[in-house]
Amino acid sequence: MHLRLSIFLIFPFLFISCASDPQSRSSRESANRFTSSHNTGLKSAPLLKGVVSRNSAIQHALIYSPRLQSLRAELRALEAETIQAGLPPNPEIGLDVENFAGSGESSGFNGAEITAALSQKLELGGKRSKRTMVAALKSAALKAEIASEERNIRIAADRAFTTLLEARKLRELSEQNLGRAEENLSTLNTLLEVGKSNRIDVGKARLAISEAKENLAEARSTESNASAELSQIWGGGSPNVTAAGSLDAPRGAVPSNPESAISRHPAMRAAALRFARAQATYDLEKVKRYSDIEVGGGVREMRDANETAAVVGIRIPLPIFDRNQGNIQAAKERLDSAQANGRATESELRSRITKLSSDLRAARSRSSEFDTRTINAARLGLTDTREAYNSGKASLLEVLDARKTLFKVERGQTRAQADLLRAHNSLKTMTNN
Repeated sequence: MHLRLSIFLIFPFLFISCASDPQSRSSRESANRFTSSHNTGLKSAPLLKGVVSRNSAIQHALIYSPRLQSLRAELRALEAETIQAGLPPNPEIGLDVENFAGSGESSGFNGAEITAALSQKLELGGKRSKRTMVAALKSAALKAEIASEERNIRIAADRAFTTLLEARKLRELSEQNLGRAEENLSTLNTLLEVGKSNRIDVGKARLAISEAKENLAEARSTESNASAELSQIWGGGSPNVTAAGSLDAPRGAVPSNPESAISRHPAMRAAALRFARAQATYDLEKVKRYSDIEVGGGVREMRDANETAAVVGIRIPLPIFDRNQGNIQAAKERLDSAQANGRATESELRSRITKLSSDLRAARSRSSEFDTRTINAARLGLTDTREAYNSGKASLLEVLDARKTLFKVERGQTRAQADLLRAHNSLKTMTNN
């Protein structure tokens, strides 16, 4: 009898020990999986190098952006939590043993009373449906936030690609400028041999080459940095990327109704859903004032009398001290916070659209200053000055000034085109409904 009683008493502790051990093993395995995943870089973007088009760069950023990957993983977690929120409480089974291992008639186990019962908590006030609604709105709000972040990533990738394209064009112009300087020195050396030039002019031409090489080195560094900044948007990979395409004038019109664009922007949709979630949370916390009840029933065995009887029970917590008043007040404050955040989001969107519209107007004005006639006039001026120098009607300083003017106009045109393309594409994506 004592052996059976000892086993009966020890069994619950063994059960608790066995139940806790798998949990600790599971925690260690989860930590190991995280460490392994982090070390092997399973979430990092694959290498993207060589000549890359605008669309492929944007799509690569949308797929592999660490920020978007994090938000999408959180969305999957919220969707799982929505399923969990809709589940009712589990029933509970209980086993009570009374009046045993005492003294007198209660010694041993023959006089014990054993009660086996099954109980179920009943949630009142529609708590489960309201809890599910809160979880579903949280998931929906994050979906809208992801859509807004995708739009931001698209804008960032497009602007970075245009900057890389601009850097490539400036590097090519610097190479052409160096070629002109070297051609000029070659011409001067030829004229020097026939006595139509002098060593002073040759020295000036060599200094001009040094300056052109410095400009080219700076342009190459700028292009390399622009490539690294573009690859950073999709989370790494090789920064050795060259932009394909041109800085031609953008096509398509930009939507001209900013209010409509703001109201339809996914950031505003996310703000509205966050407010709806705050309202649902407030409603949920209010119904939590009402206590849930627990009902149950079972069978009791009285071993000394060799009798069995049915037992039923009901438990209702008394809301004397805790009426969920703190959580209700907190939910009400968060409702006001969500409303204020919605106004802040609207203000931010309006400010961004206003700034981009202003940038677009300024870029169009600057771009119009560098039309084809301006470039052709600068090129013709360099050609005429060279011919005048060869015939002794112009100085070398005038030739160098004409070449610098052409280089300046070409770079100004490239930068104006890039500014126009950045402003146009950013505003178009920002206001795209």
